[in-house]
Amino acid sequence: MLSRRLTGWLLAAPALLFTVLLLLVPLGRTLLEGGVNLGVWRDPYFLGRLGWTLLQATLTAAAAFLLGAPLAYLLSQYHVPGKALFLRLLLLPFVTPTLVAVLGLSALLGPQGWITRLTQLDLSETPTLLILGNLFFNLPIMIRLAYGGFSRVSPALIGAARSLGATPWQAARTVALPLALPGLAAGAVLVFLYSALSFGLPLALGGEKYATLEVEIYTLTALQLRLSEASALIVGQLLLTLTATWVYTLLTRGGVGIPASHLPRATGAAKAGLLSLGLLTVMLCFSPLLAVVLRGFLGSAGPTLAYWQGVLHDEQTPLLLGNTLRFGLLALLGATLLGGLYALGAWLARSRTLDLISLLPLMVSPVSLAVGYLLAYPVLAATLPLLLAAYTLLALPLVVRSLLPALRALPPRLLEAARTLGASGWQAHRSVTFPLVLPALRGGSALALATVLGEFGATLVLTRPEWATLSTGLYERLGRPGERNLGEACALASVLLLLAITAFTLLDGGEGEVT
Repeated sequence: MLSRRLTGWLLAAPALLFTVLLLLVPLGRTLLEGGVNLGVWRDPYFLGRLGWTLLQATLTAAAAFLLGAPLAYLLSQYHVPGKALFLRLLLLPFVTPTLVAVLGLSALLGPQGWITRLTQLDLSETPTLLILGNLFFNLPIMIRLAYGGFSRVSPALIGAARSLGATPWQAARTVALPLALPGLAAGAVLVFLYSALSFGLPLALGGEKYATLEVEIYTLTALQLRLSEASALIVGQLLLTLTATWVYTLLTRGGVGIPASHLPRATGAAKAGLLSLGLLTVMLCFSPLLAVVLRGFLGSAGPTLAYWQGVLHDEQTPLLLGNTLRFGLLALLGATLLGGLYALGAWLARSRTLDLISLLPLMVSPVSLAVGYLLAYPVLAATLPLLLAAYTLLALPLVVRSLLPALRALPPRLLEAARTLGASGWQAHRSVTFPLVLPALRGGSALALATVLGEFGATLVLTRPEWATLSTGLYERLGRPGERNLGEACALASVLLLLAITAFTLLDGGEGEVT
């Protein structure tokens, strides 16, 4: 009979082989290509792009911390009606396709945006729009991780500080903040990492002046065919990513926070803080989505269905929708199968190595991944299987990171009880393990599918015209001037947003989390 550890490694083997072929080999080829062209880093232009990439990511992380940490603390310490629903809805920006957020911000703050017209303040030529876009996606991450960190702080400790004469602010600063600091720091690091690797937002909102390193890699690859220099930039970017990921894994070794029961109701300054911070968060995270939907029905002359009619009668729309659904479902099938086996194997083997390997796809941006494919597999570069493999690899860690915590939380005695009643190992897993981790599997699959439906970076590099998706169709319309094109882009974005929300709602069991 195979040992538990060996069984675990055998179960993880298919996903390991897939990761080696689709991640490590392309990445190694990129490192080799870039290693001989590191002189590109002496170019002041690319150093400037690196500096701006770090600056905008740092500003986003700081803003997310200053807004998210106080709100998370208040949510963890007081009874707030609808708190669970609010935290749940904060997952919506995470599954929103990038270009939907771009259109929402443009509809609000672009040259012809509603807020721009009211205030006469045009932010489209400033980096503010990019920072707000980063906050739209990443503020919810900060709030949720900070909430988990503060939930680990016992209310009794804060109560003891208050009984010794500390004000609520002093108790929060001297007791809660130091104890929750790992969760807060992990949230800030993750926000920094996601902002630094962002592609769609700086491509569409930053322009040449505010292009990030990721945009420069795409430009060198897809527009200028300078793969060698793009590889050198990826080498530097990867060092940054590995460092940030290592710090993140160190900070998240603690357990998951458990919210306290019987919390008091907020009054006075606490109530005012919850209302103001909560309202600001809602505006940042949900107003762009509302703006996209409304803009698809509103023209300069008032309500209209012309934009939707244009999209529905466009002969390209069925192709875009069909490709998006087909590619998304195929990638989900592969990611769920490989990710499920891998998570089960990592749990059985109790291997820290397997745990760390599952994070590797999160460390490489889709654009960098596509560059690696062009270098490592030039013959396959224009083939559909390679594009689907890229989608599957991007979805794989979301399934694994959802399942692993659920598997590790299983009480060992349940499996032992099933075995004592005569069940074999596989029967015990089928009748005990699978039902208990199904909500986590559904949650991970929901995040994976919603993410793949709106994937943009790898698609833009690897796709062909006949494989166009809703994301690439959106990007094409964004490049055309005129109010009608913007309105039709918003209508198309509404379809993509509805797809992502529907996929997440149907699949998610309500308990899946990614850690």
